[in-house]
Amino acid sequence: MASFVRSACQLSTTGRRYVPKLLRRQETFIAEIRLASGSAKSRSKGFGFKIGVGLSAVAASAAVTFTSLNYFFQRENKLLAASRESESESVSAPTYRVQGPGDNDGLRLTIYQYQTCPFCRKVRAYLDFYGLTYDVVEVNPVLRKEVKFSTYRKVPIVMAGNERSVKQFNDSSVIISALHAYRLGENKNLDDIVSFFPEIISKNEKGKEKTEYGNRYEIMLGKPQPSNDRKEEKKWRRWVDAVFVHTLSPNVYRTPAEALQAFDYISETGNFNSFEKYTAKYVGAAGMYFVSKYLKNKWHLKDDVRESLYDGAEKWMRGVGTKRDFMGGDEPNLADLAMYGVISAIEGFDAFNDMMKNTSIEPWYRKMSNSVKSHAGAR
Repeated sequence: MASFVRSACQLSTTGRRYVPKLLRRQETFIAEIRLASGSAKSRSKGFGFKIGVGLSAVAASAAVTFTSLNYFFQRENKLLAASRESESESVSAPTYRVQGPGDNDGLRLTIYQYQTCPFCRKVRAYLDFYGLTYDVVEVNPVLRKEVKFSTYRKVPIVMAGNERSVKQFNDSSVIISALHAYRLGENKNLDDIVSFFPEIISKNEKGKEKTEYGNRYEIMLGKPQPSNDRKEEKKWRRWVDAVFVHTLSPNVYRTPAEALQAFDYISETGNFNSFEKYTAKYVGAAGMYFVSKYLKNKWHLKDDVRESLYDGAEKWMRGVGTKRDFMGGDEPNLADLAMYGVISAIEGFDAFNDMMKNTSIEPWYRKMSNSVKSHAGAR
């Protein structure tokens, strides 16, 4: 799962062949929303989940979807062509800056992200915990013009620069490992640090190219490190990426009501124009409701996907144990920050509230939230 937003909102040329199937299923989606509307909950902290409005809009969208999507695709192609013809390759201006109390050690940081992407939130958890100052560029999930400078088209991307050079770091786990090595190590040469995480391009069973990175969970300091602590940290960082994160989307989009709840928030917080907000909210919600069923099977989740979410939370808490506050002991380590970051992406949704209520993870999560928001790592 690259992110919640990109998989749901990028209605590209490749995705057009799925539109007829989506429309055939839209009647089912609307009917299920009617059934769910009586029990739909309001999102916490003032989130107004107006299921009646959502139902009306989805029903209306069934009649205009082909017209809207044709307009959308024509508009997308024109904008993409215009962007290619543009002579300007300047980096997008930051959406906003986060000013932290910590020491950046001469490093200028910019993160390209989707607000609700769990991998982006994982990197943000690291930056915030250590109180680093950084710029945020919110990427439009449809056109992604903000990252047109990069051949790597996923998020997060972090641009890091000091007085010597500016380098691009890809992959959330690589970004965290690289920044941690820079902060803790004596080597401040970004060219060297990039070389610690070599890009590995291979092909999957379908012949499609995929990019991976070597040493993505290693902290390359050039000197011996406490082996037992680091080994446990790497194990759980890998587990968050390979196992737990894949329980999130099927739970966020588990029912039509939950899918619409999620996209109500995504469409408001993401970098969309008004037309894209409509498309993301209603067509995206319908699409991701059905995609979530595919993801459930792909990742071998239980029939009731909430049980898989709860199992993951309890497995994490067994790893933490009863004699320490965090996986890192008295202070969070990189595994704690990874787990907290991906969970924070769904905070406020029904899946998050149910997990807090039905597992033992809430005390740990609240302590992590306090640590990250108070920049405890900067002290």
